[in-house]
Amino acid sequence: MQTDILNHRLLTDAQLEEVHLASLEVLRRTGVRVYDAEAVGLLQAAGCAVSDETLVRFPAAVVEDALGAAPSRVVLCDRNGEPRMFLEGQRTYFGTGSDLPNTLDLETGERRLSLLSDVAAAARLVDYLPNLDFCMSMALPSDVPAETSDRRSFLAMIENTVKPVVITAWDEQGLADILQMAEIVAGGADELRLKPFLFAYLEPSSPLRHSDTAVRKMLLMADRGLPFVYAPGPIEGASAPVTSAASLVMANAEVLSGLAIAQLRRRGTPFVWGSGSGPLDMKTVVGTYAAPEFMLHCMAMAELAHRYYHLPVWSFAGCSDSKLPDIQAGIESALWIVWTALSGANLVHDVGYVESGLTCSLEMVVLGDEVISFVRRLVAGMSITAETLALEVIHEVGPGGNYFRAPHTLRNYKKVWYPRVPDRRSHQGWLDVGQPTALENARELARKALATHQPAPLADGVSEALHAIVAEAEERAGHENWIMS
Repeated sequence: MQTDILNHRLLTDAQLEEVHLASLEVLRRTGVRVYDAEAVGLLQAAGCAVSDETLVRFPAAVVEDALGAAPSRVVLCDRNGEPRMFLEGQRTYFGTGSDLPNTLDLETGERRLSLLSDVAAAARLVDYLPNLDFCMSMALPSDVPAETSDRRSFLAMIENTVKPVVITAWDEQGLADILQMAEIVAGGADELRLKPFLFAYLEPSSPLRHSDTAVRKMLLMADRGLPFVYAPGPIEGASAPVTSAASLVMANAEVLSGLAIAQLRRRGTPFVWGSGSGPLDMKTVVGTYAAPEFMLHCMAMAELAHRYYHLPVWSFAGCSDSKLPDIQAGIESALWIVWTALSGANLVHDVGYVESGLTCSLEMVVLGDEVISFVRRLVAGMSITAETLALEVIHEVGPGGNYFRAPHTLRNYKKVWYPRVPDRRSHQGWLDVGQPTALENARELARKALATHQPAPLADGVSEALHAIVAEAEERAGHENWIMS
């Protein structure tokens, strides 16, 4: 029997209901702007009040019907169609983030603009690391045409990892191209719907707006029956109220209204709850990524999703406001991972972010993987069985004895957690191997993975078909002379 330590509560059941009712009141009284005529028509036909063409106010029944229609679990497969992530209950899966304009170069340590090769490197590293469950692009490539860089990034990810991928797309056409590519990989639209290996990240525009671009992508995902998150990112004190509770209510209203659009389009659309909201640092005017208020917001969203709405939840971890993979980054990213694991959030991204969501660090990806391994051992708790209590062993060894050669030790010592990056040598042993730091160990592990790890290739002919779709997109965007790598 394992001990259960995932029992932390931030909000009581009564407080969760109060947040939900406050969110319904925002939707009834204030409403949201929906800048897509088709979505407005769906909402109006369902009983929402529409004024000024785009302002939509919701009766509670529309929201409650949508909550009843959304599935309580989402299963994500790998590229080969094998189930890998069960987004349900308090099962937690970690991955990287996406679209960072800067990268800390693994060889020089210098901050530079991100390249398409950084997307491929991050995907290959995720494919290698045992505790990262899914991949996002990490880098926003600056060396390819911006209009089609989303297709390029998807192609780089899918060629470099078998693990599930979370995608971003710039617009409806970009998403359609990516889904066409995914259907080729999966073996058809039906197979992709039954065994989805990709998941879309979509977001409204705080405060209380649903852009035409975001809604068109949401409707496309709903039409295909594919899973996505619709997660706002309001900044407390700027695009959201400064108090955590008010920011929570506003973000929750944005997600609820997005859920309603998706379920009106297609009942049963797989939808993952989530929001990320941290405060604006009034001293630096930077939107923070590692503030305690950000972590509290995510914990509250996880509790709303699990305990009130019974839906899977999206969250954050492994990110930092530090500019470098230093002590600050280690502290903040580790606190995030522990906190999010205790929240039971299901799909957790941004491992490896530094500089408040502006820069990618592959060393931090490796360190994050190590911390995730440590934390998973923590939350697994302590097993209490006849074997682990070992009363007979204690009796046989007796007072003053030694357990080093005991058969019980031989049977069980591999169950102890052992690090790959932190150093446990004696001081002399550490001196003998060159006094490595954890950061140096992480950098060396990343270099080794990128130099030696070979992801499983795509099936014959698939890569060529995917490249052809990207080439067509390049031609439509006026970049027909761009050389496909």
